[in-house]
Amino acid sequence: MAMIIALASGKGGVGKTALTAALSLALCKKGKQVLAVDADMGLRNLDLMFGVQDEVFYDLGDILKQRCRVKDAIISIEPGLDFLAASQKHTWEKIDAATFQFWVDKLSKKYDYVLIDSPPGRGYAYREATAIADQIFFIVAPTWTSLRDVARVTQYCRKHKKFNYSVILNNFSRISGYTLSVSDALDSLQVESLAGILPHDKVVEKALYEGSIDILLDSAFGRALQQTVRFIAEGKDIAEEEIREWLVTDDETALGQEAYSSVSPVARKSPRYADFHSSITRRRMQSQGWRRYRR
Repeated sequence: MAMIIALASGKGGVGKTALTAALSLALCKKGKQVLAVDADMGLRNLDLMFGVQDEVFYDLGDILKQRCRVKDAIISIEPGLDFLAASQKHTWEKIDAATFQFWVDKLSKKYDYVLIDSPPGRGYAYREATAIADQIFFIVAPTWTSLRDVARVTQYCRKHKKFNYSVILNNFSRISGYTLSVSDALDSLQVESLAGILPHDKVVEKALYEGSIDILLDSAFGRALQQTVRFIAEGKDIAEEEIREWLVTDDETALGQEAYSSVSPVARKSPRYADFHSSITRRRMQSQGWRRYRR
C-alpha cells in the first residue's frame, strides 16, 4: 500500500503545486511508482506543471460521477509517474468526499507513493482532501502572511490531535534582507518537524513557464529537494548541519552564535529538544498508524 502524502498550505501562491510536481518526479527518479493527484477542485493547475493540459479529457470528477473508467482519467507523465487531474467543473461542494477518499485509497494499492495537491486554507476542502493522508507537508513561503497562515493550520492540527505533519520552507534566500530568513521562519513557527528548505531559484520560474518539471531536478532547487526525498524514505528530519548552512548569508560571513542560539529547537540538539522531538515523532507515528488502521 502506498504512502499517501498531502501537500497543503495556509494560503495560495506559495509553490505548493510546483512542489507537488517536482517531488513526484524526484520520487519517480528513485525508481518508485508515483501517482500525483490534483485535489484543488475547480482550480486545477497541476496539469500545467506537467505540461499535459491538452491531454486531460477525463478527470477526478468524471471518476467520482462514474462517467469514465479510472484508466481513462489517469495520464502517464513518464514510466513510473502517473497523474490524475482535478475537476474544473465541480468544486468541493459538489464532490462526495467519502467517494474521493475511497478512490484515492483504492488507487494507492498500485503505487509506492500518492501525492495530493490539496486546496489551500483549513476549510472543508482542505480537511477532506487531507483526511486520508499518512503525511501532510505544509509549504511555507518567506512572507509573514504565509507564516501566520501555516501557524494557524498547524495549531488546528494540534488541537484535533493530528500530528502527522511536517513543514517545508520554500523559495527562501540566503541573501540578507531579500526576504524573511530561515531563522525568522523557524523562530516564528517553532517548527516541530522540518522536511526541507528549498532555495529561491530562477530555474523554477522557467520550468513553470515552459511546463517542464524535468529541468528542476538538476538545479539548486532540485538538489535541495533531495532533503525531502530522504525525509520521506527514512522519516528523519533534515540534518542540523543542513539547517546551519542556511544561517550563513552570501553577503555576511554568518549570523553569529547569538543568532544561532536563538533559532528554534529544530536547529539544536539539546536534551530538552530531544525529549520534545521524540514525543512529537511518537504522536506522528500513532496518527499515521490510526489512519492506516481506518483504511
